[in-house]
Amino acid sequence: MKPARGRGAAHDERRGAILEAVFAIVDTEGTHQVSIRRVAERAGVSVGRVQHYFPSKDDLLTAAFTAINDRGTARVQARLSESSPAEALLTELIPATDEDRRLFRVAQAFETHALTNPEMAGRLRQDYDELIALLTALVGDAAKKLLALALGLASLTLTGNLTPEEARAIVRSGIEKRG
Repeated sequence: MKPARGRGAAHDERRGAILEAVFAIVDTEGTHQVSIRRVAERAGVSVGRVQHYFPSKDDLLTAAFTAINDRGTARVQARLSESSPAEALLTELIPATDEDRRLFRVAQAFETHALTNPEMAGRLRQDYDELIALLTALVGDAAKKLLALALGLASLTLTGNLTPEEARAIVRSGIEKRG
């Protein structure tokens, strides 16, 4: 019997490797340095292979933007059982490990890029609206204030002004005070 053709583990692995190459370029050089050719070189695949998964640079950036947001969502969901939902949600925004910091830098680069891309800007706005709605259900009117606090603290951890522990303690205090 012949093996089945179509999407499978190898497809997902190749697509994931291409997206990881995008993340690596964005992390070290910014979204403006992403090109199909550079991504192919970084991923160790042909230009045609990248174009098979992502026909254009916009498709590539949009998929990477979606993937980085999906990773963040998955990380929060994985932590929901560890603490209160509001605490899990807000403290997960604060990067604590080298990989967290890398993902946060990549996500921030994509957010900046999204501000000049109407389709991505709409997705970003929708994602934040959904996050604010969820936080509002958990903590009430303090949701936007606490989200802004957590995002600001996340930036301060990247610059080394705060440790992740200090930032997370501030978030917890804000949750307890409800803004």
